[in-house]
Amino acid sequence: MKVQLSMPRLTRDDKFEKLILEATQFFAKELMSVRMMNTIKIKIDVRKTTLDKNTWGTVNSKCMGSQKQKQFRITLDYNRFTTDILRTLAHEMIHVEQIVSGRLQYRYWKSDHQLHARWEGEELGVKSHIAYDEQPWEIEAFGNQEAIFQKYYFHGRKQ
Repeated sequence: MKVQLSMPRLTRDDKFEKLILEATQFFAKELMSVRMMNTIKIKIDVRKTTLDKNTWGTVNSKCMGSQKQKQFRITLDYNRFTTDILRTLAHEMIHVEQIVSGRLQYRYWKSDHQLHARWEGEELGVKSHIAYDEQPWEIEAFGNQEAIFQKYYFHGRKQ
């Protein structure tokens, strides 16, 4: 797995950067097989201003339908506590695994020019019509992020 990290302008914190890269590797190893990990590239953008007030992080990839997706961009909000950034990273890495495994797919339909979501092989309809807290991939990510964060924070961190 290749990971590239981009920090906000005029922000240099080697310890924080190392922590983010280390956590990304840990979460990937917890969530994916080595074979799966070896096929992906992740760019992590830690930003001060690009997210709206209610969003702590996002993951984006090309919308390729059933084709395997290998490149991801995770954006994290720099204006949070470090532990919250790590929890958000765990959440977004769960989404990366969902997409890499093919359980979560997004497709643009030519017929209506809208983004549709497919979860575990079932077409769920237009993504924007599914309430955020009812999206099964979000329910799973929120349900698992704390456990994986705790595992990293209390057991997996290099001292």
